Amino acid sequence: MKEKIFEKNLKAMEKWYPDFAGMIREGKYEVDCTQVWTEYSQDGELIFRIGLNGRKLYLGGKRNAAEPVEMWQERLGNIHKYAPVFLFGIGSGAYLKSIVQNSPKEANIVVYEPSMAIFLETLKKIDLSEEIQNRPIAFVVEGLNEVEFAPVVQGVLTLETLEFFIEEVHPNYKAAFPAKLTERMKQLTKHADDFFVNFYTRRLLQEHAAQNVLYNLPYIAEGYNTMQLSKVIPYKGAAVLVSAGPSLDKNIEELRRAKNHLFLVAVDTAVKPLLKRGISPDVFITLDGRKPLDLLEGAQTLPVVSNSVARYELLDRQKGKKIFFFDGYQLPLDLYFQNDKMLPGVAVGGSVACSGFSLLYKMGFETVILVGQDLAYTDDKSHANGTFQEIMPLENTAHMIRVKGNYQETVPTLTNLKIYLDWFVNYIKGAKKQGRFRVINATEGGAFIEGTELMGLKEALDECIGEEIDFAALVDTMEPAFTNEEKKKAFDYLQEIPKQFEEIAGLAEKLNKEYRKIEKAEKIGNGNKQDFKKILKRIKELTEQCYGYSGYQLIESTLGTAEYILQTEFYYGKDDMDVEDEILQTACHGITYSEVLGECAKLMQELSLKMIERAGNIYAQGGNLC
Repeated sequence: MKEKIFEKNLKAMEKWYPDFAGMIREGKYEVDCTQVWTEYSQDGELIFRIGLNGRKLYLGGKRNAAEPVEMWQERLGNIHKYAPVFLFGIGSGAYLKSIVQNSPKEANIVVYEPSMAIFLETLKKIDLSEEIQNRPIAFVVEGLNEVEFAPVVQGVLTLETLEFFIEEVHPNYKAAFPAKLTERMKQLTKHADDFFVNFYTRRLLQEHAAQNVLYNLPYIAEGYNTMQLSKVIPYKGAAVLVSAGPSLDKNIEELRRAKNHLFLVAVDTAVKPLLKRGISPDVFITLDGRKPLDLLEGAQTLPVVSNSVARYELLDRQKGKKIFFFDGYQLPLDLYFQNDKMLPGVAVGGSVACSGFSLLYKMGFETVILVGQDLAYTDDKSHANGTFQEIMPLENTAHMIRVKGNYQETVPTLTNLKIYLDWFVNYIKGAKKQGRFRVINATEGGAFIEGTELMGLKEALDECIGEEIDFAALVDTMEPAFTNEEKKKAFDYLQEIPKQFEEIAGLAEKLNKEYRKIEKAEKIGNGNKQDFKKILKRIKELTEQCYGYSGYQLIESTLGTAEYILQTEFYYGKDDMDVEDEILQTACHGITYSEVLGECAKLMQELSLKMIERAGNIYAQGGNLC
């Protein structure tokens, strides 16, 4: 009987995941030391009892096993059609069976099992063949295919389905496998947080994003990048990253000692308080396309490290070197591709401080001193004095979440700041795995960042200050990444960009016609499956042609919110919607989107023509590009 159930389960798995089933058949796994026994509960259900590290636990109710599952399912309520469902622990299979039976086939179910011993016993004792055949359940098992956990998470948890996400832990698994479950749940949470960070950052930066990228292209074509910066700055000493957290008020004067001894990088918001005290950072970093210009009043001669989407008006007035890094936009990358070169990247963790930190790590510094990196509302303030206001006001922090503090038990913070805090922790952990990397947290307040050494700024400078170095002079010696000939090739590419948007506008018109064919055929009732297939194939081809243009990415960022709404509306479609309604809805959305796509492409074409005009003006005033 055991073998019969085992074989039925494996055959069902082979329908969806033959390699997975094959690994089990061939014994390509490692069995952990968990002992597993089965017995029947008082209500007649087969239940599992396990022994681990001297403990014995029931994975379900000993007396009444069926009722808890029913109550659990009732608590879950209706599972959305496109919900990603993560079940941590398979146990006797009762909870998995319940989810499968009470969820639509479109729902993506992922089962993570921390014990190979339990998983094998489940396959031998519990007939799951019907549930497995019903839909492709993703099984991730420690000792078998645990490396697949992250790819599986990335595959099923998308921005559109995130709000339907369900995460459940099988009874007693937290007690039996606390470390394994905590690690995997952290991975899952981090992936979800990353979506929020990326979407938040995209929303934050997408206002005028396309205009900023296009108008900054001539500056990027000058060829200064973070790799050129790292070539002229010695990295054997320490570097200081100055952020604008409220604790900066406590030790900003101490930073005078760091000048010309340690490489001093300031986030854009921290520049104003520094300059007011006569402390000039060696470079500052910016990435916000909406950064208020008055925050950087007086900083025009400083070198700036920037992404392509930073506010173009800010870069227009900067007289110091403009040093770029790759932030995901393709057009700036294409300028480098023209010359068989790469634009180096810097991590974008959602905040400019994250990017500044990544910059210093990638430049090779083995020690980074953090100053003003509160990631919290220290003393109930959001920023240091002299940033947005001369004296920053006290905020009501009663509603905020609280995290461990550097010098206080807990400090108040916001969700986005907590996400940045987690980013720092994970980045530092990853960096230390690659080699020696020391982070001194000289923020005299704020949130505790795991992996950092807590130290006062005076003490940190006493330890790290070395010989005097004129970093500003070294930055002045930077050579561009492009020769004059290569700059000419980059400029020639700029001239071709308006044509891209003109052709995308033409594709949008063709898409509109194809969607209208679907709408017309469905309304008059003479459409058939084969006709629809041909039209949808053509739509796919046209859409892929749009994707083939680097400039399409700018359109996508501009239409990000509209596209997100259209996609989400589809996921919110009623479960009882018939095929005809879905076809009409798809056609309606397609018509709307193709019309907006065409208008946006024409707008991008106009902006790119102005970009070329700007390039001529910029280089007529002293540039040597053309």
